[in-house]
Amino acid sequence: MKDLIEAYAKRVRELAEHVRGNEQATKQSLVGPLFTLLGYDLTDPRECLPEYRADFGKDRSVKPVDWAFMQNGRPLFFVEAKEASRKLVGYDEQLADYFAKCPEVKLGILTNGVQWRFFTDVTHENVMDTEPFLRWDVLSDEPPPLDFLTLLQKAPYNSQLIRTFAKQKRNQNLLLNEISRLLEPSAEFVRLAVSNLETRKLTENVVESWKPVLAAALQEWVKQTMLSMALDPIARADAKEDTAARIETTQEELDGFATVQRLLGPERPIAYEDTLSYFKIHLKERYTWVMCRLYFGRKRPTIWVPLPIEEARPLGNDFPMMTPQQGWTCVSLEASKDVDSLGDLLRKAYDQQRATRMGMNEKGESREMTQESDQHATQPLETSSG
Repeated sequence: MKDLIEAYAKRVRELAEHVRGNEQATKQSLVGPLFTLLGYDLTDPRECLPEYRADFGKDRSVKPVDWAFMQNGRPLFFVEAKEASRKLVGYDEQLADYFAKCPEVKLGILTNGVQWRFFTDVTHENVMDTEPFLRWDVLSDEPPPLDFLTLLQKAPYNSQLIRTFAKQKRNQNLLLNEISRLLEPSAEFVRLAVSNLETRKLTENVVESWKPVLAAALQEWVKQTMLSMALDPIARADAKEDTAARIETTQEELDGFATVQRLLGPERPIAYEDTLSYFKIHLKERYTWVMCRLYFGRKRPTIWVPLPIEEARPLGNDFPMMTPQQGWTCVSLEASKDVDSLGDLLRKAYDQQRATRMGMNEKGESREMTQESDQHATQPLETSSG
């Protein structure tokens, strides 16, 4: 797409002077080629209808719009084109008329082949905004709006995505305007900003002397903030690497995993993930489908299973139990090798987890369960010695 748009921009630079004063030549040489490279067939009236006229009633005559791009016999978006030397200001009323008449249309385009203005109905639905959400000057040094042109292609075209993009772009434009206003601070803002710094009386001359200083400080703040935002993912990645380096998987944990694997058998496949706090064993399909946690390497090892204590107690071989977190049971062991006597409990935990997860998938639901949470309480809710 990038190469195609760059080639199109080069074409516009070469031909713009040759089509000035000629609307038809502008359409054929500058406007039409863009839609052709976006995948539309301008010669197929099922896709593109020139001189499209909607029914505005007997008492109102409205000029046809230059192009209506169609899908399944209904208009997707409208394009109004002027000749290359014509300024576009004041030519959007016709688009607005058609926008109001055809509520399924969420995009109006006004262009002279060099300047492009894209409109939608962010402010009031079915009423075209007075300001475009996007402007594109093909001959400027600014990069082309590849993100939007990608959405405008025939293949992925979706009116709702176009409107969502327009909303985000409009909000971005509003924010940029606000930042620009702040970077050219008013006298009131200067007085507020320097009131604790300036010992002189804040006369008009003093305030004026502070304006460029404050503007430069705001620009520097924006620059540092942007740099901080750019570096933040790097810092998070470094922290993740540091955490991974501190995790040590012990032989005792690996032996515990082998024991659980043997007790479950090949028909219940599992995998593991070690963390700083505990050794997690999960169903092989997904790491969030946890069937138990091993807390080894301490004076009294424990194993957690995602079962209520009333379901776990009959299968726990009289080991002490407690409820550390809703939906979980913690089993206290004499030694890590005692996991070998908990086969019934582990198979119950596996089967229930799998039944719950597979049942959710069949319903098409996707939500985190209490059992998945890696945030566990430190205080027990209930204790039992069997």
